[in-house]
Amino acid sequence: MLKSIYYVLNENFTNLYRIFCISRYELLADMRDSKFGLFWNFASPAIQVITYWLVFGVGMNRNGYDGVAYLPWVIVGFSAWWYLQPCITQGCSAVFSKKDVITKMKFPISILPATVCAKEFFNHLCMMAITIVVLLLYGYRPNVYWLNLIYYAFCAFMFVEALSLTTSVLTMMWRDVKKLVVSLIRMILYLSPVLWPAAFKNYPFMTFVMKLNPVYYIVTGYRDAVFFNKSFLRHPAMGLYFWIVILVLFVIGSSLMYHFKKKMIDMI
Repeated sequence: MLKSIYYVLNENFTNLYRIFCISRYELLADMRDSKFGLFWNFASPAIQVITYWLVFGVGMNRNGYDGVAYLPWVIVGFSAWWYLQPCITQGCSAVFSKKDVITKMKFPISILPATVCAKEFFNHLCMMAITIVVLLLYGYRPNVYWLNLIYYAFCAFMFVEALSLTTSVLTMMWRDVKKLVVSLIRMILYLSPVLWPAAFKNYPFMTFVMKLNPVYYIVTGYRDAVFFNKSFLRHPAMGLYFWIVILVLFVIGSSLMYHFKKKMIDMI
């Protein structure tokens, strides 16, 4: 187990510049495919947020939660989700999508999930720029607690990296894994506090089950930092549980990656 963890960590840290170059290339390639390029990095999340706000905020007449208007409340939660969702879905095919490279040259396969997470982090920053503009328009001003967003962004990166390590290898073994993840991610959107608080007043056990979802910790953390001036140290139990989940996922993913590193070509 320790050997597999060392293998993955060593490959990733010794190839940081390569990870950066690949993620930058993938990002620029996406921009070159469209006429307006960078515009869509801002327009796509903005359109989705407006859609959710019109449907759930205006259409369902939701004024907001915990004294926060619905639009700023949902856009902060969605900013975290806008990073998590593509990393989880694209992370499944992080290895398989590079089969042409893997079959033609010796390549550090374990860095591929990190390239997906690094690429999508730029889109996350674009979404955060939109979020800050909306928050300023609603009268919210940055304070020291907003620095907790750095911690929760790191949590988001580690979660999708650990999960992608596992699912990228499983997808190589069974192509159905990606289809399963894509289907589940739609359900997770509504089982997480992105569009609603994910709380059941009359069923406290269901609320407890919702909190077992690691996405709950990240999305709630973003809102705690922005709206409620709460430090991540205010939730030690949830933080401990979250990092245990990350550790388990990372150990499983590293073990799978190390075990099948010489069999990837055959699996393709």
